[in-house]
Amino acid sequence: MKFATKQRLLLGIAVLLMFTPTILYSAGMLGRAPLYEGDVRKEMTCLTCGGFGKVDEEKCDTCRGRGVAEFIVPGPNRPLQLVGTVYSPSGETIKGAEIAVREGGDTAGQEESLELLYVTNDDGQFGVKLPPGEYVIKAQAEGNGVAEEQVVVTQVADPLPATKLETLHRLEKEFRLQ
Repeated sequence: MKFATKQRLLLGIAVLLMFTPTILYSAGMLGRAPLYEGDVRKEMTCLTCGGFGKVDEEKCDTCRGRGVAEFIVPGPNRPLQLVGTVYSPSGETIKGAEIAVREGGDTAGQEESLELLYVTNDDGQFGVKLPPGEYVIKAQAEGNGVAEEQVVVTQVADPLPATKLETLHRLEKEFRLQ
């Protein structure tokens, strides 16, 4: 095989590989939100624009101007995205605070339950996906004290756009160390 033929063959393969994600996305094989047990994927009138295809004279991002879009009707096991912010006693956010999340409630043996450990980012925030249930969240930072709070995560049945990157409802909490 000649050198020029090999070059054209390699270029063709490179172009094919470059467009593979686009082909898969348009075929509906990429960009789909995950489903959890009990979730239902359903096409319905767009909730963002009310089925008009526009929001403030701009094309709706959810339905792309069609008026209908694919939504996820959450089931009982769909987690929520808990976003927490940790503050010092003086009210400043704390970078690098340690967060421990464990299943909670006033049940016997809760000390032996599994703890998930996190660290806050530069803005003093952390995020964790939690299925419905009761949790105890403990935030602490050296020289700033400790804060512990029981958090109840409940199911939210509001439909979510299946085409967005983040397809979880958010729950925001603040933790003030003492």
